[in-house]
Amino acid sequence: MKHRAPQEEAVFVGEITRFQTQLRAYIISLMPGASGAEDVLQETNIVLWEKRVKFEQGTNFRAWACAIARLEVKAHRRRMYRLGMTILDDDLADQLAEPMQSDEERPEEHLQALELCLSKLSEPERELIEHRYYTNATLEEFATRSGRSSETLRNRLYRIRAALRKCVKGKLAINETRL
Repeated sequence: MKHRAPQEEAVFVGEITRFQTQLRAYIISLMPGASGAEDVLQETNIVLWEKRVKFEQGTNFRAWACAIARLEVKAHRRRMYRLGMTILDDDLADQLAEPMQSDEERPEEHLQALELCLSKLSEPERELIEHRYYTNATLEEFATRSGRSSETLRNRLYRIRAALRKCVKGKLAINETRL
């Protein structure tokens, strides 16, 4: 394995350290309600270190680190799925990941906007989101319990996610104009 000069390694360690909070927030945003974010962060840090010689100094470290974190989250989700755990679906995770990877967005603001938007959901919407992303029960079980079809609930989840995306984008746009 090719090694970098000690000064370059020190700069790389500085980059990892500088972006830990943002990387943690990014990982959490891809895993709402799921445990294991700290494990995924550690795995991401290991991969970043192992691939340090591939990083080109002067390029966007944050985007590179987020791309690796995204792959580690997907690997974690596959492991959880194999264990029979309910996980955030790939489409929603990808949609949440897009704005977080750009250099312009600040993950803390993104998470705050998402929390605010979630708080504005109606009680039935919030209950559906919580069931889908915070429990191990299936959507079919929730459909039976609530007296609705699973297809109706899937469509409702799609509309709620679209509304959440729109709300988050709107909140972030408002924050941009205040800066």
